[in-house]
Amino acid sequence: MNDSPSQNSPTEAPPHPPLPQEPQPPRAFAQGVGVLLQTVGMVLFLSTCCVCSVAGAWDPTMDRAEVLNLIQTDQPVGVTLLGLLDQPGRAGVMLTVMFTTVGGLAMAGFGLGLQAQKPKSGWGAFVTNVLMLSVLIVAGVGLWVGQASWVARVWHALLTVLVAVLTGFAWVALKQMIANPPPADIEVLPKDFEVPSRYKH
Repeated sequence: MNDSPSQNSPTEAPPHPPLPQEPQPPRAFAQGVGVLLQTVGMVLFLSTCCVCSVAGAWDPTMDRAEVLNLIQTDQPVGVTLLGLLDQPGRAGVMLTVMFTTVGGLAMAGFGLGLQAQKPKSGWGAFVTNVLMLSVLIVAGVGLWVGQASWVARVWHALLTVLVAVLTGFAWVALKQMIANPPPADIEVLPKDFEVPSRYKH
């Protein structure tokens, strides 16, 4: 008599078939790029706002006597285009700070659109990054040709590399959005949709 347990013994659990793998969403990379753009964009926006708030430490404002002296001698008060051309380093810092603030906010907005799979958000994110990269290149010429601190130059170089990498990501996300455009009714709830009971108060 064979006392070995049978293969169909009730104590052994029957083998489970492998679970079917869910297909990867067609715009998963674009959504991931959207999250990345939101994070980087808000960090750029907030950090540059902090730089603007302490601008008086490295670019002190003129006192009343200096302003009156400029007015009496018919000299321009404040920043002018010709003055920036004469001081390319100062122009480079201004372009970097100004467009990093505005561009960071735009980057975060279009990143949110990518995450929500808005149809035109891919173009918006790509164009925003291309414009930011172009402005940073122009600002870099001013920083390296004119007089600027090494802190400003290194900060600008890191920003330029970061935006160049994000531009490549935005280009791939744009191609994915073009190849697999989101449906027009992606945000429309089905007619039989019911709010889960845990959200009802």
